[in-house]
Amino acid sequence: MKVRVRLFAGLRERAGRDELELELPDGARVADALARVEHLAPGVALVLAVNREYASPDVVLAPGDELAVVPPVSGGAVLDGPLSLDAVAARVQDARAGAVVTFSGTTRDVAFLDYEAYAEMAAQRIEQIVAEAIARHGLCAAAADHRVGRVALGEASVVVAASAPHRPEAFAGAREIIDRIKAEAPIWKKEEGAWVAGTVPEVTGADAGADAGADAGAAPGVLDVRLEGRLEHGTQVVVVWGTAEAAARVGWLGGPFHQLRCEEPLAVRRNDRIEVRRPGDDELLAEGVVLDPQARQHGPTNDSLVRLSRLARGEDLPAPADAVRERDRPVAPPPLDAAALALERRYASAGAGALPDAELTTDERAALFALREAGRVVRLRRGRHVHVDFAPA
Repeated sequence: MKVRVRLFAGLRERAGRDELELELPDGARVADALARVEHLAPGVALVLAVNREYASPDVVLAPGDELAVVPPVSGGAVLDGPLSLDAVAARVQDARAGAVVTFSGTTRDVAFLDYEAYAEMAAQRIEQIVAEAIARHGLCAAAADHRVGRVALGEASVVVAASAPHRPEAFAGAREIIDRIKAEAPIWKKEEGAWVAGTVPEVTGADAGADAGADAGAAPGVLDVRLEGRLEHGTQVVVVWGTAEAAARVGWLGGPFHQLRCEEPLAVRRNDRIEVRRPGDDELLAEGVVLDPQARQHGPTNDSLVRLSRLARGEDLPAPADAVRERDRPVAPPPLDAAALALERRYASAGAGALPDAELTTDERAALFALREAGRVVRLRRGRHVHVDFAPA
């Protein structure tokens, strides 16, 4: 069968066109289509959207499906023109609301940024994110807009508003909306002529957060774990707990922390020991401990890594109602692992001569994220970081 696949951002530029036509056998799966386009972005994790939903590799394709290849995203309405924070705040006014929280993400440090989107899917995804945040946090209302095209210095690229009877829920709802838009909406950012590396969208058999009323956003079968060994992001594995097991996909969060997105829930509890094995030959890939047996899907943000570090140390976390107050307190970044400490020594040895990011390995790029979050390196200019000891005044 013949299928047309839409391309965006850097993939579109490399291919020199907006879409490709692929000849695939009947019964072909998402993985087969991705294998035919991976040459456009060697070493970059790609996800296929089928009919405007992120699809797992084993989904079977059918003639007439709307396909789009989604590179890592760097991003309600998707608008080609200036955004208004007042307008989005007005959309969430409600007589029940005692708090209205707004957020505006603006261009900084550079003269402008260019944004591109898979507009139809991005609008649908933002609408879904907003609806799930309203249900999860008991909001009165919420709204979000994202801009495409050129956004000049100081102008807003994304605006979010959330209203609730009390401020903790309003803060939590607004925070979830912007974090998920950046992680999930197919929107890409170009800075000074180069596409900015973003987040690989998470893919499960169903959308993240589909059960909006379940356990404050927990998704059945999603485990936050600490493993004795690092697994590559996106690896297909089998999670074994006693005599029970479940197929899963790995999300690497940083250092020893991983998220395992199981196809079927496992009845594990916090601090239970698990094994992670390779499908087919049953090779042991890693062992570890469960930190959160009912986790929400999330990425490697500083907040999430701090939270997992605390769980790994055996600390109790604040109740959901105290979560916003907890965020207002200064928090230490997670401790640096051996890879981050080794990279810090490289930066210190380089002195004022900035180390080009292009020289870093994949593992070192992950360590650079940890160093930036810990405040041990600063960006001197695009593509180059310098140790804090040599940062310009």
